[in-house]
Amino acid sequence: MADNLSLADLTDRVALVTGAATGIGKETSEVLVRLGARVVATDLNGDAVAAAFADCDRVITAQHDVASPEDWDRVFEIVAECGRLDILVNNAGIMTAAPFLETSLEDFRLQNQINVEGPFLGMQRAVPVMLRSIAEHGAMPSIINLGSIYGKVAGGRFSAYSAGKAAVAMMSKAIANEVAAFGIRVNSVLPGPTMTNLFANHPPERDQNGDIIPYDAIKARMMEKIPAKRVGMPSDIASVIAFLASDAAGYVTGTDILVDGGYTAI
Repeated sequence: MADNLSLADLTDRVALVTGAATGIGKETSEVLVRLGARVVATDLNGDAVAAAFADCDRVITAQHDVASPEDWDRVFEIVAECGRLDILVNNAGIMTAAPFLETSLEDFRLQNQINVEGPFLGMQRAVPVMLRSIAEHGAMPSIINLGSIYGKVAGGRFSAYSAGKAAVAMMSKAIANEVAAFGIRVNSVLPGPTMTNLFANHPPERDQNGDIIPYDAIKARMMEKIPAKRVGMPSDIASVIAFLASDAAGYVTGTDILVDGGYTAI
């Protein structure tokens, strides 16, 4: 039986992480590198992701619009040069908050293009490469999709975002059922309120009079709902992603893991 440390060892494995310039994607890429993996880190902002990993020779960076099939094809040409693919982390996403009646069809479609179609496109390209990695290297591939607690519980002003994140969780389960027999695992991670650019740059919330509610007041109100009494950090999410990427989670597939400080437990 392998010891716990060897189960976490990702030496010689190759990971692809999207939305990797900041936040959860950047932290996840760094953790995977520390565990021994080589990482292809992509982001819509190619300059930012290149700067983030300029000093790390185990990371290859690329500009990448996850809503573009052509961009996915280009990224997988880079993956092919690495010789294998063991881990796919579909992290890139956007959140736009607006009352339902003020949510345009264009915005609804944009969020779903990035948050749902992006992972779909990535997984369609990843699975054949992972199957070859199993045949040639005895790999135990893992796909991790980033969902959200708002795919589990309703949040005001998040109709488009919630619809997309719920779709990600169910899509992950459906694909997990298809590929489990081949040795590929698919899971989703559902963060609660987390201090990322997605959260920090959230559109301002307004009261009934139309006045902007101060950020500190919003944060305090949120803290009251979190049993852990703190907002999550990217490292909280990255450690769970790393677990799912490793052989320690070899019997974990088709599930979603809430990382929310107990938010959805009450």
